[in-house]
Amino acid sequence: MSAWFTRRQFLLGVFALAAPWPQALHAASPTDETFSFYFPTPDATVQRMLELARVTADDFVMDLGSGDGRIVIAAARRYGARGLGIDIDAALVEKSNAEAQRHKLGERARFEVGDLIAADVSRASVITLFLLPPLMARVRPKLLRELKPGARIVAHEFPLPGWPPDETLTLYAPTRNAGSGGDSTLRLWTVPANFSGEWSWRVEDVPPATVEISITQRYQRASGAVRRGTELLPLTNVSVSGAVLAFTCAMAGAEYHVSARFDGDTLNGELRVRRGNTERKQRFAAQRTSPPQPLDVSSP
Repeated sequence: MSAWFTRRQFLLGVFALAAPWPQALHAASPTDETFSFYFPTPDATVQRMLELARVTADDFVMDLGSGDGRIVIAAARRYGARGLGIDIDAALVEKSNAEAQRHKLGERARFEVGDLIAADVSRASVITLFLLPPLMARVRPKLLRELKPGARIVAHEFPLPGWPPDETLTLYAPTRNAGSGGDSTLRLWTVPANFSGEWSWRVEDVPPATVEISITQRYQRASGAVRRGTELLPLTNVSVSGAVLAFTCAMAGAEYHVSARFDGDTLNGELRVRRGNTERKQRFAAQRTSPPQPLDVSSP
């Protein structure tokens, strides 16, 4: 996998080669032009990235800044996944495709020369990244905009700024730092559906028959309330996991437990109503009544 550098970062890297590379990378700042500066990801780190993303044969893995192709190739060889690597360096892309052919991976592992910011990532169910902070900031809104809810993103070393990861782990990689060893930090994000805004929910046996759900969301963190007549009832236990929203609401002497899947302008799922010692299950459905807000507060 490649780390991508701007012109100033490239020059700083040249003068900082004597320093351990993570510290050298942190010292950089962005300009308009981008270079590829290749650091191979240790094989132990590659394996943990794929494990963290829970890659299976059903996945399409895209590595943005794919270097020598080892992540996409490992995903295809170990899990039977399909994948595509994008890199700015034509020589590395040629090497990656040759390595994929050597392993007889056919169309399961392919590599292309390209600009990762312009690449179409909409088909990916897993994205892997090893990019410097300025590019992580640039790619964040793209991933939120183009990836489907439930897609997983795994980053080596640098975070997506402002977006809290779902999981973080640190592992020791013995081949890191030219064989002297060192820690690698990995982060996992699951792309959330955008549940923000107003939803109309028809509730059985609770007058008025229709109530309004209001959801506020930033990335995978959400909160909200139900408006029932003049009452404003808070949602509790709110969670967002990919395309699934879950919450609890106390209303009319009962607890309403909702688990619903995002389907554009509708939510569909299961409702459990607990009243005293009894519980009944029924279908849950809600209709969007207002436009969603951006999940990334820096988005237009």
